[in-house]
Amino acid sequence: MYLTRLDIHGIRNICSASLSPVDGINFFYGSNGSGKTSLLEAIYLLGRGRTFRSRYTNTLINHDTRQCTVFGAAKSKEHGSAYTIGVSRECKGSFQFKVDGSRVSTSSSLADALPLLLMNSDSFLLIEGGPGGRRRFLDWGVFHVEQHFQPLWVQHQRSLQQRNKLLRRDKISREELSSWDDSFIRLSNQITEMRREYFNSIESLFVEMIEKLTTVKGISLRFYQGWEEGRTLASILEDNFERDTRRHLTTAGPQRADIKVSVKGRAASDVLSRGQIKALVAALLVGQGQMFRQSRGKQCIYLFDDLFSELDRDSLKRLLRVLASVKAQVFITGTDHSPLVRVVESEEIQDFALFHVEQGKVGSLNDLELKGEAQ
Repeated sequence: MYLTRLDIHGIRNICSASLSPVDGINFFYGSNGSGKTSLLEAIYLLGRGRTFRSRYTNTLINHDTRQCTVFGAAKSKEHGSAYTIGVSRECKGSFQFKVDGSRVSTSSSLADALPLLLMNSDSFLLIEGGPGGRRRFLDWGVFHVEQHFQPLWVQHQRSLQQRNKLLRRDKISREELSSWDDSFIRLSNQITEMRREYFNSIESLFVEMIEKLTTVKGISLRFYQGWEEGRTLASILEDNFERDTRRHLTTAGPQRADIKVSVKGRAASDVLSRGQIKALVAALLVGQGQMFRQSRGKQCIYLFDDLFSELDRDSLKRLLRVLASVKAQVFITGTDHSPLVRVVESEEIQDFALFHVEQGKVGSLNDLELKGEAQ
């Protein structure tokens, strides 16, 4: 699927903008603060119902207005059907989500209608940060592949919160806690099995994309379930009782799951340069996108903010070549469009559009202007 039209109102410094992106590579360029990242935010808002730049969604609303709205017209190239998505958010916190004219109440409905993957400055944390980011990355894929995952995940979060609440009580006995553990263990095993099956199915795609998009040898990925392999979670919880009561939290379970990324046995974050990490993150994102396409029969949208930062021309060529070959819709931001245009021309990529962003205004450049500015 891909967006055929995008209408934006009241997103940061973009008072109003309308554009018709191509089903291919769309590049927003302009000086810092021009509003190009805000365009990605608008698309992200359509697919997630929130911003990726802050915990507080109302921060993206233009200070001269009380609400922001984004409307997108989309088309499924697999089925030929067209549909619309609309999101409106107000400063006071109220919101309205619509898919094809009908109101929906959850952001998961938006995610299903407009699946997208984002790479920005925070994406380095996928390799350099803690396991939380890698769990969210893994769960995005499981959510889109396994329809029963979302309600199970919600139930597990409630069970975990209840268990941790009990651990904060004074003098709770092992027997009292174990009586609450059956549900927690059952849900934990179900979630872990879904995650493991997804990881096993996508691992070969990760390896394929890593080989295509990086020059680093010896990269390996391993799924860690959140407790010691070969032992039951019940026995681990039994052994951890004293530690859990001291810490007032559950120290084993799927809430501790991770994807271990290493290079020849060493943590990738300790070995790779920033440029190599960025290429590796891109490989993981594209691999996950292609797994989504294989399992759901439709393509997701890729968002790349400030793609040129710490990514050399060879890595850029590799990435654009792969993105063009998988025929995905891509949105990229950067301050200078010349390097991208040269790569596009050298790779003979046809589906390409260039948009200039200045002080919240968006203008489209035609082929003649594009070639003239690149020279």
